[in-house]
Amino acid sequence: MKLRHSVLGILIALSLTACGYQLRGSYHIPPALQQLQLRLNTSSNLAMPLRNTLIQSGIDLDEGNYALEIVSEELNKQTTSTDSRAKAAEYTLYYQVEYQLKSIDNKTVLPVKRLLLRRSYQYDTTAIVGKGAEEELLIRELYQDAAHQIVQQLRAFNTDTRAP
Repeated sequence: MKLRHSVLGILIALSLTACGYQLRGSYHIPPALQQLQLRLNTSSNLAMPLRNTLIQSGIDLDEGNYALEIVSEELNKQTTSTDSRAKAAEYTLYYQVEYQLKSIDNKTVLPVKRLLLRRSYQYDTTAIVGKGAEEELLIRELYQDAAHQIVQQLRAFNTDTRAP
């Protein structure tokens, strides 16, 4: 009985890895990008989530032949719907970040890419404190998701044809 469970567990693990499944945050980064410089405004809200995601992906951020540069970022909040009293009933948060990859000699190897993320939430004027906390959580999630998507793009980048 134990042998059957062990064999079943191994088969499940093998089938998951064979289909390309991997845990969120575990990325296979091309060897040329495993040492990478990060250029962004240190006061950026994306700085910490992006730095952590890159480090968790096995990237050394001290030196490298390439530099990931955050060109711009912008967070906006818009009213999406109103209630019968013309007060905001739903908001949408928009986070846009532009980034590029440059070689060590400052040549662009991956042109500016734009990433746009959004989150919507219901707004209730009777629960202002709770909604403020919800908005802060959604904003942190936007930054974290942006960091993961940027690393996913790096994962797909082919450095063989663009070596500096």
